[in-house]
Amino acid sequence: MAHSKATETTGHLWIEQGEPQRGLIAQVALIVPVRRTYAYAVPAPLAEQIHVGHRVAVRLGRRGRVVEGFVVGLDQGVWESTLRPIDSVVDRESFLTSELVELGREISTHYACPLGQTLKAMTPESVRQGRGLETVRYARLTRPLGEILDASARVSPKRRAVIETLAGAEAPLPVLQLLEQAGASAAVLRATVVAGWVEIETRKQLAQSHPTKSAGEAPQEPGFVLKAEQQAALDAICTEIDAKRFSVTLLFGVSGGGKTEVYIRAMQHVLRQGKQVLLLVPEIMLTTQLVQRLARRFPDAAVMHSGLTEARRSRAWQRVAVGENAVVIGTRSAVFAPFPQLGLICVDEEQETSYKNLQAPRYHTRDVAIMRAWKLGIPVVLGSATPSVETWHHSGRHRDYRRVVISKRINEQPMPKVHIVDMHEEALEQKRTVVMSRLMEHLLRETLNRKEQAVLLINRRGFAQRLYCPSCRMRIICPHCSVGLVVHRHEKQCICHYCRTRIPIPDVCPNVTCGGKLVSVGLGTERVEEVVTKFFPRARVQRVDRDTMRHRSRYGEILEEFEARRIDVLVGTQMIAKGLDFPFVSFVGVMDADTAALGADFRSHERLFQLITQVAGRAGRGNTPGEVVVQTNSPALPALRFALQHDYESFVNAELPMRETVGLPPFRRLARIELAHAREEVARKEAEALSDRIDAVIQAMSLEHADVLGPNPCFLPRLRGRYRYDMLVRARNASDLRSLLARLEAEGALRTKVKSMIVDVDPVALS
Repeated sequence: MAHSKATETTGHLWIEQGEPQRGLIAQVALIVPVRRTYAYAVPAPLAEQIHVGHRVAVRLGRRGRVVEGFVVGLDQGVWESTLRPIDSVVDRESFLTSELVELGREISTHYACPLGQTLKAMTPESVRQGRGLETVRYARLTRPLGEILDASARVSPKRRAVIETLAGAEAPLPVLQLLEQAGASAAVLRATVVAGWVEIETRKQLAQSHPTKSAGEAPQEPGFVLKAEQQAALDAICTEIDAKRFSVTLLFGVSGGGKTEVYIRAMQHVLRQGKQVLLLVPEIMLTTQLVQRLARRFPDAAVMHSGLTEARRSRAWQRVAVGENAVVIGTRSAVFAPFPQLGLICVDEEQETSYKNLQAPRYHTRDVAIMRAWKLGIPVVLGSATPSVETWHHSGRHRDYRRVVISKRINEQPMPKVHIVDMHEEALEQKRTVVMSRLMEHLLRETLNRKEQAVLLINRRGFAQRLYCPSCRMRIICPHCSVGLVVHRHEKQCICHYCRTRIPIPDVCPNVTCGGKLVSVGLGTERVEEVVTKFFPRARVQRVDRDTMRHRSRYGEILEEFEARRIDVLVGTQMIAKGLDFPFVSFVGVMDADTAALGADFRSHERLFQLITQVAGRAGRGNTPGEVVVQTNSPALPALRFALQHDYESFVNAELPMRETVGLPPFRRLARIELAHAREEVARKEAEALSDRIDAVIQAMSLEHADVLGPNPCFLPRLRGRYRYDMLVRARNASDLRSLLARLEAEGALRTKVKSMIVDVDPVALS
């Protein structure tokens, strides 16, 4: 009688007692939410087609529904019970090399995501489907030439030419090439196919490369010599490259210190050794200038990001796989590019939260880059003027980490002077609501009078952050989320930035017992743009946020106009805070700076310091000294005080003891578990029950310094119509956290009745 059987790592999906058999067995990680792999027999006709990393179709369960999975192991074996065979090979070619499959195992284990789903996320679907490739027909003989001639009484000269040409080739020939070499027509070839002598197969492959505008051009190398600190940093990195070993180098350099040039020369050092290099950037749109600069130095570099068409992404992936592109510049998914000879990984702005993938597997690109480098035995360079607290801590403690410092700007200009303005006192003195302080207005006016440029940062979109009725104190909130609707005056709508709900801007309070006049509260980019235009009517002002930058090409156009000095003032969100290098920007203003520190996240102060430091670094990069005005209602915040002095080390030295005291990263490892349901009572009860089960498993495992905090309502308790509760699972180190999550999964402790549950290991946001 048929029965089910499963082990911890491998399951046999359909087993009957029978005679022992021997053959090729494939371990398959299914693209379904299960942790283990399953064993399938490889049919003889498929044995030559299947390799580790291939996607295959198999049958699952008693009803035999067809599902897909990835082959993660192949071996000859003996089995006494019937194994289901693999149905078919889905992809003719796989870009999941054995190295990437092993990396996928590591990611799957660390981020508590099934291996099949992890491997699926590692290669874009467009790449697996061969989008953008040309279809080529190949011909090959079905049997040796002698057998064909012996079995055929008469072969015409033209047919003989075709089969002799194929017999003399070491591999199947493209049909067009065959016909040209044999001097035959398509009709003659068809006749050989009908006779059973020749077989035609179709393949997808890269089209012949067509030179782009920059391809083949000589790199544009600058004539300057590296400064002493740059050269010392480069020497330290090259030492690790030449040692051919795994290491992590934190390149800690001030804004304008020339970190990019160090990346470039380290990359060139690797290329001279015949290896490939990967440079990861947080967002292509926010690093446009960096990518353009690198493209001039590496004309044949492949650029990979989510904005590419499916065809272009597929072709780029293919060219990297065959070694045609030695340099890749890319965002998150580029960390999985199939390099045959990877020699160096650089991660620019390693602290950026956009490196975190927000869908399963919820990996952090920087950490995956380190995992991959460790497996390959190659160095990693992490660059930042404001590194994450964890990276800074590791660079001073871990054996494989080291830190190199660039403390001065290339042009020897001092860091910009930062002024803090207390907006509470400003409002009392001016006896009105103030958008722009007198100091900011004064310095901006001086900047414009000198024909220089300015950047104004307000890290919120829209005209106002909420509508409020002073009479009944009612706030206009989203009907699906626990947030206020943001006023967008240009669109004449109130919009929820989470679920995209839109309503016309109301004139009066919707409370039927009130009907009072609504007032707008809180700043947004639209409001700041309006105020700047009012105060400086002759200034050329451009707003840069997600509302105005509908396409990444528009962002590039704005930067070109700003560089050409056809724009005087950029007003925008964090899109203008990082990565911009314009010599004529001498003034930077930051409005409502303290809002970044008001969230529930323990990293709020770290992000505030990073944002202020990054945007301040846009000023004074040319010959004119820079000045920065930071407007805040909380001038005593430590992060602001340290940012005033551009003093990262003092900030992090104050931050680390506090985190150690309360048991937060980098001293403990975290996993955030979030539950969401349409009924609040269900979400709360299931969260409480889950927390109890986790605590029980921790006690059973006797894990020291491990616990679960919560559950509590999330910072945004209701989102997109669902009530949310979360909890934090803490462990002493990554190994303990992995063991705990694996035990919870094995015992079914993570099963709940809620509609949605997220397990986020090493979360970067807690809201």
